[in-house]
Amino acid sequence: MTDSFILGLSSGSACLATCGMVLFPYLMAGSAGVKKIVIDLSLFMFTRFLIYFVMATFAWYFGQALFSNAVVRNIVPGILYIVFAILLVWYSIDKNREKDCPVKIVKTVNNQRLVPILLGIVNSFGFCPALFIILTKSATQGTLLQSYLAFLAFFIGSSLWFLPLPLAGKMKKKEVLQNIGILATGLAGIIFMIKGITNLIGGIING
Repeated sequence: MTDSFILGLSSGSACLATCGMVLFPYLMAGSAGVKKIVIDLSLFMFTRFLIYFVMATFAWYFGQALFSNAVVRNIVPGILYIVFAILLVWYSIDKNREKDCPVKIVKTVNNQRLVPILLGIVNSFGFCPALFIILTKSATQGTLLQSYLAFLAFFIGSSLWFLPLPLAGKMKKKEVLQNIGILATGLAGIIFMIKGITNLIGGIING
């Protein structure tokens, strides 16, 4: 679960770097009290948790059908790990990362009570290399419980980045958090690149 947690950290940092300033105004309106902040952030987190729970279920279910062969179960995920890990490492060193945030869609929503839920949905489906990796890992888990645990660790790691949002406006050194996120992204990429190479070599040898 440690690698899934680190992967979550990389996912959360990448999201916060692009969407943090979009999420903040909607989740933590300037005039909002503590109660509203807690409620909105809780709805946002709970929505993400439910969607990840569903993703873990579907990924494991289809993984059992697609990766029934032991050799394929190692080779294909191994290749996917390597590809997505390279993308993660590239993101961590790329100075011209895409700044557009998919959650900007909430600007068209009039019902403010739905905003935290919609943010959670859009944020969860904001496909990125980290999410592709955890889906691949979940699809190759032996049991459904292991798939849930992998996504749970991923959820916890990614959620840590959203907890300081109420204080975002008071943070004077935002670049410190950004640098931590970049390091987490690079570390996750390296971990899963090694894991992918190991799986690929094991699949070839066993085949």
